[in-house]
Amino acid sequence: MSVRYPASFLVVLVTMAFSGLCSRSAGQVAPREAKQWVMPRTPDGHPDLQGNWTNKTITPFERAEGQGPVFSWDQVATLEGRADARVQRGAQASDPSRPPPRAGRSTGGYNNVYIDRGDRVAIVHGEPRSSLLTHPSDGRRPPFTQTGEQRIADYRAFRRQFGTYDNPENRPLGERCIMSFGSSAGPPMIPNSFYNNNYT
Repeated sequence: MSVRYPASFLVVLVTMAFSGLCSRSAGQVAPREAKQWVMPRTPDGHPDLQGNWTNKTITPFERAEGQGPVFSWDQVATLEGRADARVQRGAQASDPSRPPPRAGRSTGGYNNVYIDRGDRVAIVHGEPRSSLLTHPSDGRRPPFTQTGEQRIADYRAFRRQFGTYDNPENRPLGERCIMSFGSSAGPPMIPNSFYNNNYT
């Protein structure tokens, strides 16, 4: 199998793409060049999806209020710089002589080895998108309908009749290794903050 890096990846409401790293110089950020990508196809003409894929990105699912659909390249430099700095901080060696955590404080569950949330903004048609959600046009998730609210209420009422650990069906699908944690398995395929963003 070969490794492919598509220019765009559309799953339900999520339009994503990944390109090369943003070229930076002191005090100047150059836009990334949009590369023409041709979808590979199988001998019978269907899209060839073999290979290794990832949907990790620091582009938020919803657009911030007041933000347009596209980031400026200065915004991209700031966001990706923060992501790079976070990775560097997480890669620092732990102090073996540090004191134990205070009583009642969490020690945490994962260190940086298990975190793969991405460090680049999603690029679609050469534009750094400010949200993965593209419909509605404001990039914001609309409220649930009355029918949707009722379905959620019915589901919660159904679960309340069981104890948390009464049977395996009460446990989350990710915990049961049926699907990955969060919604990275879809639909829609939304990146999470851990290591479940890669597919083969």
